[in-house]
Amino acid sequence: MYRLESDNLKTLLAGEGQLLEMISAGAPLPQILDRVCSALDMQVGNVVSLVLFPDDEEHTLHNIAHSAAEFGLTAFSCTPILSEDAKFFGTLEMYCCVSRVPTRGECELIDRAAHLAALVIQHHNHELEAEDWSLDLNGATRRSPCEGPPSSN
Repeated sequence: MYRLESDNLKTLLAGEGQLLEMISAGAPLPQILDRVCSALDMQVGNVVSLVLFPDDEEHTLHNIAHSAAEFGLTAFSCTPILSEDAKFFGTLEMYCCVSRVPTRGECELIDRAAHLAALVIQHHNHELEAEDWSLDLNGATRRSPCEGPPSSN
């Protein structure tokens, strides 16, 4: 049985509030993205969601598709995760146990989850950049790990 729209909205808002709390508490990126996917899975039902990054290895993508097929799952949705200025962060992949396409309401939920994932990833990237600048301001210089220690000449 499907929930009423107001129940879906309450659940969605509660989930978003929990995500904001996790972000402000400094939770790790994978943990927050897992929460986004879990909330989406619960809202849509009978799906499995995951976030793939552009630098994921080709064999990883192949293994995911193969594993999904082994368990009788079919591709349900593949949505790009984009920043406000259209920078590509990755994709929100969804697999379903029944071959079907998302309803209009499910598409709205998927778009909302992709938007939340983009905000989380963007926040994470800004935190990393801030750490880099903090090191620079304290007298350290950015160096590649392959460069070795600075010379003392």
